[in-house]
Amino acid sequence: MAKRKSPAATGQSRNQKKPLNYSTIARRIKASRRYSRATNAMLRGPVDRPELDKIVGTTNAPMYVLWLREMGLTILMERINSHDRDKRPSWFGRYHLSSTDRQQLRKAFAELGVKL
Repeated sequence: MAKRKSPAATGQSRNQKKPLNYSTIARRIKASRRYSRATNAMLRGPVDRPELDKIVGTTNAPMYVLWLREMGLTILMERINSHDRDKRPSWFGRYHLSSTDRQQLRKAFAELGVKL
């Protein structure tokens, strides 16, 4: 039997069947500085994981991406090849908010009076 990947692991929203309440999501994001910093970075465009760690203020930015996905947002991850300090092949993630989520979140934040 093949293992099924979780929706969060594939970058898919768990709430694809029902429409998202972006106002509720925006309020939850606004309540946390770390969620706010991560979301604001992704609203500006794609953000690399090392940069997102610095922006969020932690070394576990992928956990914040997972939690934002669990709220229902569609955050895609592009795999970027690189090399570590020992010149060994490595990779890191580049995170993208879907264009629909980006538009709807901007609208929801504007309704809350949040300046981005």
